[in-house]
Amino acid sequence: MAANVPTVKLNSGYDLPQIGYGTFGGADAPHLVHDAAKVALKEGYRHFDTAYLYKTERSLGDAIRGSGVPREEVFVTTKLWQTFKRPEHVRPACERSLQDLGFEYIDMYMFHWPMAWEFHGYDHEQIQVKDENNDIKCIDVPIIDTWREMEKLVKDGLVRSIGVSNFTIPMLEDLISKAEIPPAMNQIEIHPSLPQEEMVNWAKDHNIALTAYSPLGNPGFSWFASTGHSKTLEEPAVLKAAEKYGKTPVQVLINWGVARGYCVIPKSVTPERIKANIEYFKMDPEDVEEITKIGREHPVRTCDPVLMFGPSNDVFGEHKKKD
Repeated sequence: MAANVPTVKLNSGYDLPQIGYGTFGGADAPHLVHDAAKVALKEGYRHFDTAYLYKTERSLGDAIRGSGVPREEVFVTTKLWQTFKRPEHVRPACERSLQDLGFEYIDMYMFHWPMAWEFHGYDHEQIQVKDENNDIKCIDVPIIDTWREMEKLVKDGLVRSIGVSNFTIPMLEDLISKAEIPPAMNQIEIHPSLPQEEMVNWAKDHNIALTAYSPLGNPGFSWFASTGHSKTLEEPAVLKAAEKYGKTPVQVLINWGVARGYCVIPKSVTPERIKANIEYFKMDPEDVEEITKIGREHPVRTCDPVLMFGPSNDVFGEHKKKD
């Protein structure tokens, strides 16, 4: 039975549960992803997030197909990687994801990042090839050229909805002005240390749904220690709300996102945490506001494309500001 959590209505017409299950980080232990996804399905999760990069499509697909839950009741997102952005690579990449998932269609197919890189092949060892400067150079593939191929996937029934990830407002505005099918989703990093208020408000006004990745602020990242920032789960406003509602700080952060109107995709392979993460409860507006204040003046991004991929990938322009 599906869990009793709110849904968002996508501009493509489909309903999407606001609390989903993320599978990032499972590449080295596919059996754990498979078993955890089975637990999630049993606990009522019907929204799952994966990507070609994650190497978890096969494990997730096997779990869903073997669960007894009808395929049409499960919403699965996967993503097009940067090396597949040339028009001739879009459909083959999508077909590979379909094959690994074992599905006839993908519910949401989205850009993983806005930039494009040179194609070196479809093997996972070939999709993050850095140069001697520890950088991956971007190539000039207009976003709309890739998007046109994704629109064809919808028209041909391979994909039901298409979206983007890590897009800024100007990127979205440009894409919408040219697209035949508007993006149904923008998946971005959102947590109290990076509340993304401008994007949250803009997306509501333009009927584009949001999904928050890293909704807990990446508590396992040692990067925080070197910056002097406290972990989001340890913020006083979060701990105060947890005490008020009799919930864990993790449950508070998940439901803070739900209260703000977007989807949240926490990940865990621990059955008890998987069960706890989908427990929905309403938060008072004043508590939502107090938590939102955490990152309002000094936002902290944990998934920095420059640090991950090299200096050519400053898609947010944040490093240019520092120079």
